[in-house]
Amino acid sequence: MQTQIVDAQKIREADMEEMFNLFDTFYANTDRERFQHDLKEKDWLIRMLDNGKLVGFSTQKEVTLRDPVEPQRYLFSGDTIVHPDYWNRSQLAGAFGHLINRLLEQDHTPLYWFLISKGFRTYRFLPVFFREFIPHHQQKHPELKTRLDAVATSMFGALYDATSGRVDFQGQRDHLRDVLVDIPPGREQDPHVAFFLQANPGYACGTELACICPLSEDNLTGCGKRVIRNTEVVWHV
Repeated sequence: MQTQIVDAQKIREADMEEMFNLFDTFYANTDRERFQHDLKEKDWLIRMLDNGKLVGFSTQKEVTLRDPVEPQRYLFSGDTIVHPDYWNRSQLAGAFGHLINRLLEQDHTPLYWFLISKGFRTYRFLPVFFREFIPHHQQKHPELKTRLDAVATSMFGALYDATSGRVDFQGQRDHLRDVLVDIPPGREQDPHVAFFLQANPGYACGTELACICPLSEDNLTGCGKRVIRNTEVVWHV
């Protein structure tokens, strides 16, 4: 296994094709041209390789909102997929942590993670690796809501509904295929999974739940710190 962080602007056409094929395997209503356009707008690609074969990836972009009082800096996660055979591997999450650390070393402006989630597995990443985030089933940290609304509105405009906290693409974007939509027996008993299903009832159709959390060492769980520490990354930037 090898985990890489790559400059998204240096991705070769063959690599892009391999990414789309993996993405298309587990997402319906995909569009090759839209996928390529989205990738070209990103800054980094995190990818997992098994003997040279792509088995997972996540695209990342740094977003800065111009605020006269306080700069607002976000790391936005775009298209992400890990082949189910590799769900028990933590390298993608660990590499994400390495990217966070480098961004914090380069610029001490507070950094926040902004992601939109149309699957409970993506949402579950938050409580596993971070202490503070929203939305949360216990309604914690309401002070983050202003930041969430600002960045979500900036990126998605009227598609974002601040009241529900969801981004609704009206069926015009990709969504999980049936094999990943169904909730495994017993998982709905998890309070975070139950909350996701309540907060984003249209997830199966591609509706996204907007989420945010501070990116700092203090906000990492013990699991998050351990995964970053145990992950080796090859940089191509």
